[in-house]
Amino acid sequence: MKLTPYINFAGNAEEALNFYATAFNGTVQQLGRYGDSPMECDEDWKQKIIHARLVFDDNMIMISDAFKGMQVSTGGNVQLSMEIENVDSLEKVFNKMAEGGYITMALQDTFWGARFGMLKDKFGVSWMFNCEIKK
Repeated sequence: MKLTPYINFAGNAEEALNFYATAFNGTVQQLGRYGDSPMECDEDWKQKIIHARLVFDDNMIMISDAFKGMQVSTGGNVQLSMEIENVDSLEKVFNKMAEGGYITMALQDTFWGARFGMLKDKFGVSWMFNCEIKK
């Protein structure tokens, strides 16, 4: 089994997709637009993303714009947690993801032997970043 996060946006999925691709050094493997689908949609929604897949390392995130007019909430009880292998990469990714968002817990060494931090990105998505400290 494998769990793949699917994040919905309210019209700014392409901006988020490009931001995450840069932050995670990822590749967009699929990008479909509402206008390419057989579904009817308003003219101003035809270029919005109906489905996209971003792949980085052994991970994948799926992204789309919700149906026009559908309420989208990024608040709640879900945070995406990233395990990063080295502190330099951790700091680089964390700082990039914090651009335009806000840090809820600055990167710091923890009692469980890791460097850890949390943030809410500029799209309102909550993230946790962890790097085990090698001794």
